[in-house]
Amino acid sequence: MSAGDLRRLLRDKRIVVLCGAGGVGKTTTAAALGVAAARAGRRVLVLTIDPARRLAETMGLQESGSEPTSIPPERLFADGPRGTGLLDVWMLDPRAIFERMVHQLAPTPEAARAIVDHRLYRFLSELVAGVQEYAAAEALDAFLTDGRYELILLDTPPSRHALDFLDAPGRLARFLDERIVSLFGPKKGTRGGRLWHGAQAVVDRVLAGIFGAGFTQEMRGFIGAFGGLFSGMRLHTERLHQRLASPDAAFLLVTSPEPASLREATWFRETLAARGLPFAGYVLNRSWAHDDVLAAPEALLEHTGGDRHAEHAVAALARLAAVEQERAQAHRDVLDRLTRHLPSGTLAVAAPDAGAELEEFSGLVRLGDALAAG
Repeated sequence: MSAGDLRRLLRDKRIVVLCGAGGVGKTTTAAALGVAAARAGRRVLVLTIDPARRLAETMGLQESGSEPTSIPPERLFADGPRGTGLLDVWMLDPRAIFERMVHQLAPTPEAARAIVDHRLYRFLSELVAGVQEYAAAEALDAFLTDGRYELILLDTPPSRHALDFLDAPGRLARFLDERIVSLFGPKKGTRGGRLWHGAQAVVDRVLAGIFGAGFTQEMRGFIGAFGGLFSGMRLHTERLHQRLASPDAAFLLVTSPEPASLREATWFRETLAARGLPFAGYVLNRSWAHDDVLAAPEALLEHTGGDRHAEHAVAALARLAAVEQERAQAHRDVLDRLTRHLPSGTLAVAAPDAGAELEEFSGLVRLGDALAAG
């Protein structure tokens, strides 16, 4: 399929999740697509996990910023008239996002502050499996609910870890299952409550033997308070899964022509299919599968005037051109193989290696234009 299909994807979807192996330029691709969509008139947010320093500097990202960074219109539309689109970029800060979630779900500001100020909160936010990934999911859900942006592009961790992003909310919810949290809640006076009181007493004795009675009571108070957020967290998790599986979402897989990256791409596509998530297609990044390859240097021979040194230089250029042509053809073959196995409605496009161009924002503009060109 053509790049025009990618342009329509950026125009019509509300969520585009970019996945792929490490080192294939996934974050750069997310940023370039965000630039292209904003220049086409959409209100766009790029949520990135951990951009390379050069890309962060190019986009003016603030590390651990509490709010998205806005790209000034004079940079976004530097090469022409100012359009109506806007582009914000945010490097996800799991601690800030998780704290915001606590404030949103707690019944009162005082309850939220009691949780966040508790000294155990820091340990929970760092050590419980899935908290950071849950925070990323929470950020996506919050921005979708807010409605400020027409398109959100999410840059995920390397592909096998991207599944942590999809699974973490469920793991965290299971950790905070009401039955577990109830072990730390108030003692009950009914017959069933007396049985549960016995279970709580066992938990207390075990924890007190390990951590001491004072710390055990402190843990009881904290987890009991945190457990009050469980129902809201579960609701957010279910809503996000519905959104990611809806026609408004698309999973775009970024790969490179390298065999290891292609194997990872195949694995991830199969996994998305098994989960019923909408796979949109491939971006073959850092590719020579395009037409602007070296022209035949032999045409220069007529200008050498019989100079032997010049003829040797042309011969060296011819060998270089042959290598580049061979590489370009190999990458075209990869793109053809990807395209042949795609179901209807999905895409496969090639993206050149932007290289040093990304030191300037204009490099992202050119890459975005190349990706979304019709």
